[in-house]
Amino acid sequence: MAESRDEDGDRRKVFILQLEGEKHWRLYKPTVHLAQQYSAEPEDKIGTPTHDFILKPGDLLYFPRGTIHQAATPPSVSHSTHVTISTYQNQSWRDFFLDVVPGLILDMAKEDIEFRKSIPRQLLMKMDVCDSSRQLSGFLRCLADRLDNGKELKSSDMKKDFIMNRLPPFLGITFDSLASGGALPKLSSTIRLRFKDYTVITVEPEQDLLNNSLREMVFVYHCLKNKRETHMMGEETTNEEGIVETSGLRFPLSYMEALKQIWSCDTVCVEELSLSSDAEKENLVISLWSECLIEVI
Repeated sequence: MAESRDEDGDRRKVFILQLEGEKHWRLYKPTVHLAQQYSAEPEDKIGTPTHDFILKPGDLLYFPRGTIHQAATPPSVSHSTHVTISTYQNQSWRDFFLDVVPGLILDMAKEDIEFRKSIPRQLLMKMDVCDSSRQLSGFLRCLADRLDNGKELKSSDMKKDFIMNRLPPFLGITFDSLASGGALPKLSSTIRLRFKDYTVITVEPEQDLLNNSLREMVFVYHCLKNKRETHMMGEETTNEEGIVETSGLRFPLSYMEALKQIWSCDTVCVEELSLSSDAEKENLVISLWSECLIEVI
C-alpha cells in the first residue's frame, strides 16, 4: 500500500478529520521534541509505532508538533478523503526572538557607540572565537539591561503574518454588511473595542518623504476583511510596489497611549482619550469605527 511519512514529524499541531473511506495511521515518538524543521530519519531510528489504528468517517485525530507519522489507504478500500487542519506554525519563542531582536539591536546601536564600532580585522579572522565570544557576551548583557529598564520590544512581522493569514470572526455576514450599521462616534460618546482577538498593534518605521528620513508610526491591523473562501490559498493582495497589503490603519506614534486605553478598558469615553486635541480624539475613533473595530454604546 502507498504510504506517506513525515520522518521528523510535522512542524505544526495537526488535526485530521476523516470524511470518506478509511485511512491506516501509525504514529511514532518524535526523535526531535517540538521539531521546527524537516529532517529525514532512517526507518531503524524511529522505532516501533506508539499508535496503530484505522480512521473511519467521522473520526478525528490530533497529534502535536514533531510527531512522526505514516498514513496509507488500506488495500481493501477504494478511496480515502480527509481534511487536515494545522495550527501554531512559526509561533515559537525562537520565531519571536528572530522577529524582535533585530529591531532591539538597531535601536541599541542608535544610542550606544560600542555597537557601531567596526570589528577589528584580526579578531574577525581568528579561528579561536573566544575573544569575540566574550565581547558578544558583553553586548548581550547590554541588551538584557535595556529590557530590564522597561524598554518595549517591537514585534511587527510575526504579528502581521498571523493576522494576514487568520480567518475572520464567523459572523455570518460580510465586512460590508458589518460596516453599514452603528452610530458614528462623537467626542461625548462612550465606546468599546470589538474583535480584540482579531487585531494587532505594531510600531514600525516609515519613510518620511518630506524630510527624507525614517519615522516611527503606529499600525493597527485586523483580519475582518480576510476571505474565508480563499483562506491560506496563496491569494494575496499586493500594491503597485508588489508589497503584500493588509487591512488596517496608521497613526502617529503619539496615538499609542490612546490606543492602549481603548484596547485595555472595557469602555472608554472619547473625551478621556490621551490625546492633545479634540480633533485627534475624533480622528482616532472615527478611523477605528470605519474599520468596524469600535462601537458606540
